[in-house]
Amino acid sequence: MEVIAVTALAAVPITHGVAGHRLHKNATNTWRFKNIFFSGGYRFMTFQGFSWSFFVLALVLALGRMFLHVDQMSVVRTHVNERSLLGGSICSALISEVLMVSSLLTYHRGHHARPGQGHRRTPSAMLQVLQTSGTAIITSLCFILALVGFGLLMTAHRSQSKSPIAQLMFVALALSCFAIAVPVTHGVGGRLRFALTETWSFYNPGRGGLRFMLLQGFGWACFAFSVAGCAVTAGMMIRSGSAAIFGRIGEPIGDDDLKVIAVASGVAGGAGFAAQIILACSLLHFQPQSSASASAAESISALNDSSIERASSSQSSWQGFFEMLLVLHVIHAPHLLLIAIIATVLIAAPSLAWSATTFAILGVAYSPTFIGAPGSTGLRTWTAFQLWATRVVEDAARRWHGECRVVRDGSWRKSNREERRYIFGYHPHGMYPAAACWFHLTPQFASLFPSIPTPVTLGASVIFRVPILRDVAMWAGARNVSRNVFLKSLREQGAVVLCPGGQAELVEHVGGDGDDVVTLCTRHRGFIRIAIEENAHLVPVFVFGESQATRNIIKWKAAQRWTYKRLGFPMPFLPGGFKGFLPIPAPLPLSFVVGEPIKVPEPGPGGTALEEDVLRTCDEYYQRIQDLFERYKVSSGFPHLRLVLKDD
Repeated sequence: MEVIAVTALAAVPITHGVAGHRLHKNATNTWRFKNIFFSGGYRFMTFQGFSWSFFVLALVLALGRMFLHVDQMSVVRTHVNERSLLGGSICSALISEVLMVSSLLTYHRGHHARPGQGHRRTPSAMLQVLQTSGTAIITSLCFILALVGFGLLMTAHRSQSKSPIAQLMFVALALSCFAIAVPVTHGVGGRLRFALTETWSFYNPGRGGLRFMLLQGFGWACFAFSVAGCAVTAGMMIRSGSAAIFGRIGEPIGDDDLKVIAVASGVAGGAGFAAQIILACSLLHFQPQSSASASAAESISALNDSSIERASSSQSSWQGFFEMLLVLHVIHAPHLLLIAIIATVLIAAPSLAWSATTFAILGVAYSPTFIGAPGSTGLRTWTAFQLWATRVVEDAARRWHGECRVVRDGSWRKSNREERRYIFGYHPHGMYPAAACWFHLTPQFASLFPSIPTPVTLGASVIFRVPILRDVAMWAGARNVSRNVFLKSLREQGAVVLCPGGQAELVEHVGGDGDDVVTLCTRHRGFIRIAIEENAHLVPVFVFGESQATRNIIKWKAAQRWTYKRLGFPMPFLPGGFKGFLPIPAPLPLSFVVGEPIKVPEPGPGGTALEEDVLRTCDEYYQRIQDLFERYKVSSGFPHLRLVLKDD
C-alpha cells in the first residue's frame, strides 16, 4: 500500500505540471505551473483549490503513521492502524486527482476574438480534442471515484467494531467521493461534450428532451438518497461508537444498530454509484434547445407572443437595473466593501485583541494574492470578468448616465494587429478615471477599432496597494504604470491606455456643477519618449462627463500637493458625485472621443528619442487634444467648459 500511496500522491503535481503544460502550452491565456493562484477562470481556480486541499489531506494521512501515535492520546483511545491511514491517503489523493483533471479540462484558454465581437471560442484542434476525449476521461475517473466511495462504505460498516474513528473517516471520504463524482460528471462532462455548441449549462430546467429530464430526475434523486444514507451511517456510528471515541463507558453496539448501519451504508453506496451511472447516461440523451421540437415552440410563441414580450421586457428592465447598481458599486465604490469589513470586525470583536487576531488571519489569507507581482505581470487578469464587463458595463453606463458613446475622429487606416503599436492617452485624469479600465472593452470600441488589440490599462501604483480596489483593477487587466511594465505590456499586447496627467491633475481637479474648467498637466513626457523609441502611434482620447461627474468633497490643494509630493498620493481624498456626497458619479452623459493616431518620428542613434523630437511631438499631441475638446464639447453636452494646459 505504501507504493500505491506514493504513486497516488506523486500523480497530482505531475498531472498539474506536465499535463497542464501539454494541454495548454499554446493557449492564448499562457499556462504556468503557478497558475493555481488567481488565473485560468473561476472554474479552474475552484477545482484547483479543492484539489490541493485534498492533496494536503492525503499527505497528512500518509505521514500520520510516522508522526501520529493515536493510541497514546488521552482523549481519543481508539487505535487507528497504518492501513486505515494509508487507505484514507490513497482515497484523498484519488479525489485530488479527479479535481485536478477537472481543473485542467475547464482551464480558460483565452479568446482569439476581441471582447465585444461575440466572444465565441474558435474551435481549435486542442478544443476539439478536449471535447471528444475530455468527457470520456472525466466520466471514467468519476466512475472509479464513485466505485471507491461504494467500497469505502462497505468497508466502514463491516469493520465498525474495530476502529470507529477510521470508519467515520471512510464515511466522510465516501460522501466526498459521491459529492464530487456526480456533480463533476454532470457539470464538467456536459460542458465538455457540448463545448462547441455552447448549449450546456449546469442548471437545465425543462430542457434537453424528455429522456434527459427523466434520467436527470432519477439521477439526482439517487444522489440525494446517497447523501442521506451517508449522514445516517455517520450518525449511527457516532452514537454507537461514542464510548470508544471519547473514552466513556457505554453500551455495546446492538444488533439493531448494526442492521441500521448496514442498510444505510448499502443504500448510500448503491444510490451514489447508481446516480453516477444514470447522470452519465443522461448526457448521451441531452438535446440542445435549438434541436428540440421547433413546431411546439413556434406554436407556443405564436399564442403568447405579446405576453412573453411584456414579461421579458419587465424582467430585462429589473435585471438591467440591478446590473447597473452592481456595476456602479464594483467600478466606483469597491473601497466601501473594505471599509465595511474593517467596521464589522471592529464592532463585532469583543476586544482589541480579537480585532487584531481577526485582521492578522485575514491578512494571511489575503497574502497569496500578491504572489507573482500581479500588478506588474497581469497574472491575475480574469478573462471572465472582462467578458462580463464587455456584456454589461456599456448598458449599465447608458442606463445611469443617459448616454455612453465612443466617437472615432479622423481616418483610421486598417492594419494588422502586429503591424503597429498604440499608446492611448486618456484625458482628463479627474477625480477617479475608472472608465480608463473599461471603455476599450465596450462593443462600440470593438466595432469602431476592429484591428486594435485589447489595450492594457496602466494605473498608479497606489491602486495596487488597496485591497478590493486592486482586485477589481487587476481582474480588468490593469497594471502598474512603471516604465518596465509599460514597455513589457506594450510589446506583449500591442496597445496600452494611460492617464498622462496623473495624480497632478487630481490635485487640480474641481468637478461638480460649478466646474467649468478642465485642467490638463502636460509636464509628463515619458509616454511620448517611449512611443518614439518603440515606434508606436500616439492616440489622444478625451472624455466628456466623467471628470465633471465626481469631485473631491474636501478641497485643500496645499495639503494635497504636499502629500502628493511626499507620499505619492494626494490627501485628503474623499470622492463625491451623486447628490453631491455619494461615491458613485452623477448621471451626466459620457462621450469618449478617440482621435486619429499621431505618427511619431524615428528614434535617434542608439534607439533613444531625441529631446527636440519629444518636445515637438508633445506640442503636436496636446494641440490634437485641444482640437478634439473644442470640436466635440458642444455635441457632448458641455458647451460651457474651458480647457487649460498647465506645464508645471
